[in-house]
This record gives sequence, structure tokens and C-alpha cells, in this order.
Amino acid sequence: MAYNKKIEIQYYTEEQDGIGNDTPVWTTLFRPWAEVNCTGGKEYYAAAQVNSENDMLFKIRYSSCMEGKLPSELRIVYKSLIYDVKHIDDFMEQHRELIIRAEQLNGGVRNEQ
Repeated sequence: MAYNKKIEIQYYTEEQDGIGNDTPVWTTLFRPWAEVNCTGGKEYYAAAQVNSENDMLFKIRYSSCMEGKLPSELRIVYKSLIYDVKHIDDFMEQHRELIIRAEQLNGGVRNEQ
């Protein structure tokens, strides 16, 4: 296992602005070292546009701060690109390594908040 790439795992929350509107906020949960593997990509046509998918596997050491978090509440920032978490696997519930499958958001470049 070569955990040699730094990633950022972010957690989705909502805060209220000055007039009471809920605004989405991505907060950094933690910044682990990861092994990063591309699982392949594909291009497809939808609504007269060319779209692409770039799926990645991120392997990190187990962390208890990930317990109870849903994939829909998490995203990964890697090399200034944003990846939407699709699945988190604690292999055989051994609490040694988490395998996270994520998909690059179309046009998903990190937006500093």
C-alpha cells in the first residue's frame, strides 16, 4: 500500500446567511494520505452535449471520523478537482483501510469559499 497522494475529504453542511437562507458549505473533515487509482473513464452524449465520467478509487487508512457519514454527504478534492463520493467500503469491517469510489464532477474544479 502506497499512501503517497494527499487528498482532502470534505463534509456537506448548511449554514444560514444574514437573511435566514440556507447556504451549502463544504467543511474539511480531514486530509489523509491516499493511494489513488483511476478505474477508467467514459464519454457519452446527453442533451446534445459531450459529457465525461472519470471514476477514481481512493484508498486511505481507516479513520473513525468517517463513521456514520453517508457518501452523499462527502466529496474529495484531489489535484484541485472535485470528486463526488459514491461508495465507501471498510473491507470486511476490519477497520484497517477504507476504499472510496468517487466520480469526478463534470467541470468540478475546486471553488474556494
